[in-house]
Amino acid sequence: MSVRFLCRLLCACAMAFLLLSCEHRPLEDPANAHYLRVYLDENLRNVTFGFYNQQYERPHYSTPRVMRAVLADPHTGRVMAERYLQNQGTDEKGYYIEGYINAPPGTYNLLVYSYGAPYTMVRNENDYYTMQAYTNRASDYYHKYMPELMQRIDAGTIRQQPDHMFHEMMENIVIVRNQGVDTLRNAKGEHFTARSMVRSYYIQLKVKGIEWARSAVSVLSGMAGSSYMHRYDGMAASDPAYVLFSLKQASRSRSSDGESTTAVLYTTFSTFGKLAEERNMLTVTFEFSKVDGTTQVEQVDITDMFATPMVRDNQWILLEHEVEIAPPDDSVIGGGMTPGVDDWTDIESDIYL
Repeated sequence: MSVRFLCRLLCACAMAFLLLSCEHRPLEDPANAHYLRVYLDENLRNVTFGFYNQQYERPHYSTPRVMRAVLADPHTGRVMAERYLQNQGTDEKGYYIEGYINAPPGTYNLLVYSYGAPYTMVRNENDYYTMQAYTNRASDYYHKYMPELMQRIDAGTIRQQPDHMFHEMMENIVIVRNQGVDTLRNAKGEHFTARSMVRSYYIQLKVKGIEWARSAVSVLSGMAGSSYMHRYDGMAASDPAYVLFSLKQASRSRSSDGESTTAVLYTTFSTFGKLAEERNMLTVTFEFSKVDGTTQVEQVDITDMFATPMVRDNQWILLEHEVEIAPPDDSVIGGGMTPGVDDWTDIESDIYL
């Protein structure tokens, strides 16, 4: 074989390789880029609207600024592409977050969710079907300062309250080969709208003898400790938990006996959802820290209340049960909640390690 023939053969092979490579589309090719816009439905009952009493303190809420978008294999659930959407905008429909996700043509399951919440975390983040939102157990601080309550329940199942995490999904979304950037849309041909997977409930009760209490905390049983993210109602039935919350003081008045003060205590707590009654009794347990250094625990069964229209439609738990704080003995000087104090004050400070 001559050198000239060998050179011609090598050139022909190189040309054939170049021609074949013209069909190759790298992942970042514009033809593989897909525009995604996600609106946030921030109509959150007892947070942004529908609060029981407008004069009471509402829970803190911040609008998410980043969303994670994933495309997963419908058969295995394995995440094949992901992108963090950070561009924000507002139009006549409301606030949205937008960006681009890159993936070759194929059929995928799409999941988008708000990212960066302080307390709500995500596990199994690379598997569409097992990805869960969850919260960690409550701080050991409460285990130390709620001794009597801790003896009554499994302290390991007390969780932090979840933040409002927004999510939206669409299964078997087909991505075809395009010459330029296309737009991913839902089944109605519209941009996606993400809604919170967390619910917020308002709860209140009356306490007689409030001047003998320094503070009040509570736990609620029968709640879901985590939730699958690829379903709208994805509560993990195998993960029951207690939700922990502190109570604030609202109105107060002199009791009918003229010797003690009755106050309304309230708060708003958030949860991934209420598990079915046949699996868990729903009880709310209150622990009051008294001025004499002792504690008083009260437990109320609220299972039947969740079937009422007020709780079902408004997410308001208005307890008719009145708790009475027993006064300390005569050796205690001064009261905990004196008539001149209108509210408990939450004090927050940094802890330097």
